[in-house]
Amino acid sequence: MSPHEKTTLSGGLDKLSEVREVLYSGRYLAVLVSSDEESRIFVIEEETGSLMTTLEQGHQLQWISESRLVYTTINRNMRPDTALHCDLESGHQVRIHESNRDNEVVSVTCSKDKKCTVVHVNTKLTSHVCVHDNEALARGIGEGSVVCSRNLNSKCYIEHHKDRLIAIKSSENNPDLHLYWSDPMDRTPGTEPSYPTVDTFTPHPGDFGVVHELEAFDRGIVVYHTTIDSSGRRGSYRVTLLDPDDYAKTNSVISFPADVSLVTPNSNTTSDQTHLKICVHSYTKPMKQLTIPFSKFGISRGRLISRGRYEMISDTVPSGEADVPITIIAQEDSLLENTPSLFITYGCYGESLFYSWETLPRELLDRGWKVVLCHVRGGGELGRSWYLQGAGSEKEKSVLDTLNCIKDVQSRKLTTPSSSALHASSSGALIAARAVQSVPGIVGKLVLRFPFLDIHTAMSDPSLPLFSEEKEEWGYDSEGRGTGLAPLDFRGFPSFCDVFITVADKDRRTPSWHAANYVASILNEEKVFVNFLKDADHTSFEENADTVETNFIVGHDRSKGFTLWSRLKESLFSK
Repeated sequence: MSPHEKTTLSGGLDKLSEVREVLYSGRYLAVLVSSDEESRIFVIEEETGSLMTTLEQGHQLQWISESRLVYTTINRNMRPDTALHCDLESGHQVRIHESNRDNEVVSVTCSKDKKCTVVHVNTKLTSHVCVHDNEALARGIGEGSVVCSRNLNSKCYIEHHKDRLIAIKSSENNPDLHLYWSDPMDRTPGTEPSYPTVDTFTPHPGDFGVVHELEAFDRGIVVYHTTIDSSGRRGSYRVTLLDPDDYAKTNSVISFPADVSLVTPNSNTTSDQTHLKICVHSYTKPMKQLTIPFSKFGISRGRLISRGRYEMISDTVPSGEADVPITIIAQEDSLLENTPSLFITYGCYGESLFYSWETLPRELLDRGWKVVLCHVRGGGELGRSWYLQGAGSEKEKSVLDTLNCIKDVQSRKLTTPSSSALHASSSGALIAARAVQSVPGIVGKLVLRFPFLDIHTAMSDPSLPLFSEEKEEWGYDSEGRGTGLAPLDFRGFPSFCDVFITVADKDRRTPSWHAANYVASILNEEKVFVNFLKDADHTSFEENADTVETNFIVGHDRSKGFTLWSRLKESLFSK
């Protein structure tokens, strides 16, 4: 197929569907197209451009050879359903793992050497990882070996390297993730490989801090991580290369400047490549893609990152027994000035609050605002123990940390309550709404995007079985009884600030009734603006959707490309 030829994908796709991923096997293109309501994988032959097959409800995929792939499907609730192996040549499929009311497939990955497929599974009590031999899958054998059976919160990375399993995982005595490796597996010809158990894994003697990713190559093991200093403060991002024959030995390390917000792999698809490709994300400048020869791995990369148009400060804020990291971003001349400030919080599911130059509201920064990222407990910035300090029965600490971050910046005279706005999305909205309700007047504006707010109703829904991730996060048991963050009081309370909410009519993750119940409880309704996106879902952007703005004083207004940021700017800039 020439670069100018086109293949049209069809088959009942709704207009919300977008191309999420395109992966090339060397012979076929796999195109993942999905929305919040459906998902499909189209497989196209590269030479002819013809559509080979459509994998219905296909949601996540990885190639394990030119003509074989592993993928997951999703069910009608848009939850992971089944992990499958597909051979395009024979048309044969092998079911690797299937979700039921007792367990749920989370994800499927493939080792760089293409010898193993790793399936993450959540159960009602714990999480585990199943490693499958790809040669066995090719012969139609779908059974695998359970390698880990502890509550990993699906944060476990496993690679296959020289017949060993390399794992970044937690242990019974330490909830944070560390590097382990197994003895060589028995691969006697004609027999299935003998997999080791976690109890036989050897721990790495060093401490990488917080590990984000693991990749195995013929030239060594690459670990992406953030250092943690002796006082518990987050340090710099690093990429460390371990010796391919002695994993305890470090061959070289790349350290990145303080304004780097994340370093991620970039399409490293095979174990025998000679260069490492990475993406360097920054708070203050555009993302940069780097290709690093393994032979020159230890050279500092700071000189390759040009000076940006914004400046940032990393600091910590005392909050109870913890020091909470905050990141303040602004134009250089306004970093220490008293200016309007947008505070952003999340603190859920062990996920780090990740922002970069591409995702920050630069329109506000260019107008002199500050953006303050609150890396509260319940997130993953300082490892799994940091998450557990803000999960389940400790969930109120996520709210406490958010409040203390706001108070600290205000106490430094960098902003005022009336010029402060608090922003959160999805599950983080519950933290933000609780913070504003707990301390009236702490901010002048509350901005919620696709908010998850009615926790008790969602956790008690009998049609959605609770697995270990939800129980651990919110402190709910299998009967829907909560021990963590108490639900918001929907019996009515005054709004102590302007409230801006964005919801989508086809959002199945956080349906609009979450916001509706919250808005209905606010007595001072003239301070509430609801941005209702038509034909949009949880991943949609306001700029690309038809919207209906609801203001409880002036009624309705329909526009194209309307965003709550315009209302927020108008409100704060009038101060």
